[in-house]
Amino acid sequence: MGIVKIREKYQVTIPEDVRTKIACEVGEYVKVEAQGSKIVITPLVVEEKFSKQDITDLEKVLKKQAKGKEMKSEEYKKRLKTL
Repeated sequence: MGIVKIREKYQVTIPEDVRTKIACEVGEYVKVEAQGSKIVITPLVVEEKFSKQDITDLEKVLKKQAKGKEMKSEEYKKRLKTL
């Protein structure tokens, strides 16, 4: 068990001794939920239906959308077809 500080944007670092016990890697997904007054982080096993490049491309599309830049439907459809 380690003690960590909640940083900007409510980010925390998972201590090394905990990371090695659950075998998590950078870029993997976890589920975060509240159980009473506890925060529980559970590694997820994602069934890969897309290549890592496909996921990277989709994340770029979503990030562009999230930055408030309006994407025309034609451009969005074009990017999805490349996946």
